[in-house]
Amino acid sequence: MTDDQQQVRAVEGAWVRIEAWLERNAPRSCRMLPPPVLEADLQGVEQELDLTIPAGLRAFYRLHDGTGHPADFGWTPEPETGLAPQGEGTAWLLPRKHGIPPVQHLPYWDEGPHTIGRPADPVVRYLAFAATDRSGLYGLFTDCTPGPGYGRIGTLEEAGIPKLGVWPSFADYLIEVADALYENRGVEYAEGDQDTQVPGLVDQALVWDGPAYPSDPDWARFA
Repeated sequence: MTDDQQQVRAVEGAWVRIEAWLERNAPRSCRMLPPPVLEADLQGVEQELDLTIPAGLRAFYRLHDGTGHPADFGWTPEPETGLAPQGEGTAWLLPRKHGIPPVQHLPYWDEGPHTIGRPADPVVRYLAFAATDRSGLYGLFTDCTPGPGYGRIGTLEEAGIPKLGVWPSFADYLIEVADALYENRGVEYAEGDQDTQVPGLVDQALVWDGPAYPSDPDWARFA
C-alpha cells in the first residue's frame, strides 16, 4: 500500500468515526454536511493555484465538499447539489471553531499562507484549507510544496508567519479530532500542548469551546 493510499484510508476511517458521533450527538451539524465534491472541481482548483492537494485532504473532499453548508462561507450552492439556499452556521465544527469550505472557495484564501515565501522562493506552495470564519485570516494550512515536507499541517494567523509541523498530515489531524471527540477532551498538538476547548453543543450542533468562559451562553459541554 502506498503512502497516499494509507492517507486516504486513515482519513476515511477517522471521518467515519466523526460523522457517527455527529449523527448520534449533534444531528444538526450532521444534517448540514454537503455532498462530495466533483473531481473536476478539485482538479480545477489545483490548476488555478498551481499545486497538488495532498491525498488526505483530497480524500475528505471526496466525502464532503466542506464541513458545512456553502452559505456559511458566503458561497451560494449550485442547484445540482440539492442544498437549500441558506445554511445554519454549523460549518465551524472542528476544534478551535475551524471549518473547511467548499473546494471552489479555496482560491479566495490565496492571499494567506499560499503566497508566503513566493518572492524569495517561488516553489513554495501553502494552501489554507480551514479557518475560524469566512475571511480565512486564522486557521490551518497544508504544505503543498513538493519534497519531504509535503502534506504537513500548520497554523496561520493574520499578519503572522505560518507555523508548520503542527501535525505531520491531515490524516494525523483528523485522527486526533476523532479521538478527542470520543474521549471528550481538547485536541493535543504535536508539540504536546492540549487545547482547552472541548466538545460541546449549541442547539444540536457541535461547537468546541472553553468550559470556564464559553463564548456562547447557550453552549453546553458534551457529557
